Amino acid sequence: MKIATLILFGLFNITCSSLFGQFGKAIISNQLTYEEENSHFRHDQFLVSDMQGLLDTAVSIVRVNKQTIIENTFNDGYTGHQIKFTISPDLNISDIIYTEWTDNIDGSETKYKVEKAILSMNANPFDNKFVTGHYTLQIREDNFAGQLLKKIGRKDTTTYMVFNGKFKVYSDNEIRMGWNWHIEQNEIRYGIKDSLGIYQLPDEFAQYKFGDDSLKSLLKQFAVNRSETSVDKRAFVTLQMLVNEKGSVILESISISETMKSTNLLDNLKQNKDLITNWYPAIYRGRPVKSEVNLPIPIKE
Repeated sequence: MKIATLILFGLFNITCSSLFGQFGKAIISNQLTYEEENSHFRHDQFLVSDMQGLLDTAVSIVRVNKQTIIENTFNDGYTGHQIKFTISPDLNISDIIYTEWTDNIDGSETKYKVEKAILSMNANPFDNKFVTGHYTLQIREDNFAGQLLKKIGRKDTTTYMVFNGKFKVYSDNEIRMGWNWHIEQNEIRYGIKDSLGIYQLPDEFAQYKFGDDSLKSLLKQFAVNRSETSVDKRAFVTLQMLVNEKGSVILESISISETMKSTNLLDNLKQNKDLITNWYPAIYRGRPVKSEVNLPIPIKE
């Protein structure tokens, strides 16, 4: 996503030399992901699926005279932009071209020059055509007002902006699986949820509707004698259960971590409506999700 700024991008203090190319070397990092929400502007087939007549693909990687050219395009039918990287076999970035367009015509013209850049990819584009990339560009914008605007006092200006973008080349199978499938795979990959759809790292954990003190009092009602457990010294056994997206406990998920000598405790827990129904579900990215809850049940001496 581009952010207008008059501050030179000091992080990009990359020396222009024939040894490293005008913009330095691209970085290979297998930790990059595309579908996770961040500050980088998205370019992908899922964004343009309704505009195939205007734009066939959002990103292309082609080989021209031993160079790899990566074109990353966004077009909403009214405005758009394109970034074109030229990369040598040793991953030197020899050229970057940034352009914008709009259907608003006022006689002005803006010329763009990429001055500094950082480009990271998860794979070498000379070896793998299914590449994910993140980049940050420092761009100089020279705006020429034109005769019409100059008559009303507009002047030529020079500003700088920082543009954060990303791209991914999808296989046909990945496109068939769809955007939601990619989101799910990333959530599993980073431990946000498991393969059963249980969220381990939600933004907000499930909460008892009547507060922690009421929950503590409720659990006290289920206190068990130590003789009913296999626990020697600890003061509690652990209740494990899943709270679904509607805020109800899934009965089949209720269990006790420690070994019990009877099923009495489990049976009583499953029959208690106050425990089963009064939950606010966990929240991830603004939506309710399924999560695990672990609670201590006291042991009586």
